[in-house]
Amino acid sequence: MVIGTGNLLLKDEGVGIHVVQKLKKMRLPPDVELLDGGTSGFNLLYEMEGRKRVIIIDAVKGGEEPGTIYRFSSDDVKAREKAFVSLHDVGLADVFRLAETLGERPEITVIGIEPKQIESGLELSPEIEDKIPVIIELIMQETGSQFRNK
Repeated sequence: MVIGTGNLLLKDEGVGIHVVQKLKKMRLPPDVELLDGGTSGFNLLYEMEGRKRVIIIDAVKGGEEPGTIYRFSSDDVKAREKAFVSLHDVGLADVFRLAETLGERPEITVIGIEPKQIESGLELSPEIEDKIPVIIELIMQETGSQFRNK
């Protein structure tokens, strides 16, 4: 499952949703599911239930230049919780810890991108928009699948 998280009303904060919207226009393998996770936080636990593999796409403040792409596992998130800050009320580390407590622990990879603009607006900044093909390529590598345009 590929989950895009974020808030479409806050420009680059919605990058995960924009990526999922692009993927919905592509021909995906039948075993790859897409989910617009919005700002769901703990509700993602229900969506991850029973999955072997989950890839989460999100805007992440890691202190690098806008457009920097990060890749990390759930263990990386928990170990470096202060280094990577999700822009939602509930941090990814909190979700991963609760998933472990409940015994639901798929293999999780987070692909994050350093935002440039977090302000009212529906469009991504050009620096972030330009990175969407790179993120899609990373998702293909993670899933071992090729996606094609419909």
